[in-house]
Amino acid sequence: MGVGAVTEDAVTISSGGAIAVDTAALDAAARSLDAAAERLSDAAQDLQACDRALSRIDTYTLGASGSVMQAVSAISASAQTAAALASALRAASATYALVEWRIARDVAAAAGDGAGTALAEREIAAIEATWPDAAAAADAALADARTTGGDALAQISVGALFSAVLFGPLALAVLVGRSTGRGTVGPGRTVLPGGTAATLVPLPVARPTTPPRTLADAAARIPASGPARIRIEQYARPGGRPAFVVYLTGTRAFGGSDPWDLSSDGDAFSGRRSDALATVEAALTRAGARPGDELYAFGHSLGGMLAGQLEQTGVYDTRVLGTFGSPTAVDVGNDTLSAQVRHTDDPVAALAVGHELPVGAAGSFVAEKAADPALGPHDLLLPAHPLDVYAETARAVDEAADPRVVALQQRLAMLGEDGPASVVEFGAERVAVVPRGRVSPSASGAG
Repeated sequence: MGVGAVTEDAVTISSGGAIAVDTAALDAAARSLDAAAERLSDAAQDLQACDRALSRIDTYTLGASGSVMQAVSAISASAQTAAALASALRAASATYALVEWRIARDVAAAAGDGAGTALAEREIAAIEATWPDAAAAADAALADARTTGGDALAQISVGALFSAVLFGPLALAVLVGRSTGRGTVGPGRTVLPGGTAATLVPLPVARPTTPPRTLADAAARIPASGPARIRIEQYARPGGRPAFVVYLTGTRAFGGSDPWDLSSDGDAFSGRRSDALATVEAALTRAGARPGDELYAFGHSLGGMLAGQLEQTGVYDTRVLGTFGSPTAVDVGNDTLSAQVRHTDDPVAALAVGHELPVGAAGSFVAEKAADPALGPHDLLLPAHPLDVYAETARAVDEAADPRVVALQQRLAMLGEDGPASVVEFGAERVAVVPRGRVSPSASGAG
């Protein structure tokens, strides 16, 4: 849990990352406390001088002197408290700085940056020499960030007792994914080529009267059942360029003609362009979206991975990325507000360890909750993963008194007051492989 977390109705909302603290602000606060401690010490000394001077006057009683000395004692104690707080803040600042330099060292070493690695090592050594206790505190902070998801691993372990065939591969996937960091998508990572767009199947849809105003509104519009895989709403924006909101469903099939299957799951988790992503891109084009248009992307499970990959491509100006139970966590740009909703006992969400530093625009957050902590055979059904369970958590997040949630709602308010100019929903079906020289009627209209 990152620093600055707020808990409301068992939902923990944080900025994410192992640390979320401005060390410069801590140092500035420490300097202010030092200055206050000095002024308080001066005041105590001045009162003592006054007491000595007044003691020469016959009318100055012992009672009066005792009152002055009580004030001196209280002021001196306050000065000591201020000095102790300043020291504690500096120790905390050193701990957070040490975490940052350790991360910088690892990044530089992975990139083969010898100079950057050497610089980080020097800074680390200097901090540890001055603040020896900071090393243990930094170890604890990083260990806590890397071991989140214990509830989910417990669910998997219990599930394996009842069905090793089903939960054995899931346990292996979670452990391998977490140990290799494959579920955590770093900055600047691009989507690898691949994938073929499936045939888009337009579906009838009722148009909502208002834009989405909250996280729960967005979750409610993600296709949860039936033939729809993609929902796209278009909104008029000042200046003539529209904004688009896309809602993407989770995995629907093990394989076959449906691109929302385990094959697309594997591609997306590995950072490749899957058939599902290619289909989403085709659907956005069909809906009228052009490169550079504003995009608000929401998705559940596989849909969350696809929404994150849309931001990665950089084709659209992604204003909000909202994910529910996504197996990946994307380091989005500074202009994108990231809202990740994760159940700590969801094995699918546990595939993503998360980032060691906060990501996204100011106001980005990670909301976490144990949705079904009781262990038992019902865990075979992954009770913490369904979209309707995440929708309940989204409502709790919306009700939380947290400024980061308000920041998300303010971004959604930029869609305006009027309902969408258009709404489309699509099903999708993979185009059958046709021998050369023949034309498949079903291939017509592919997005």
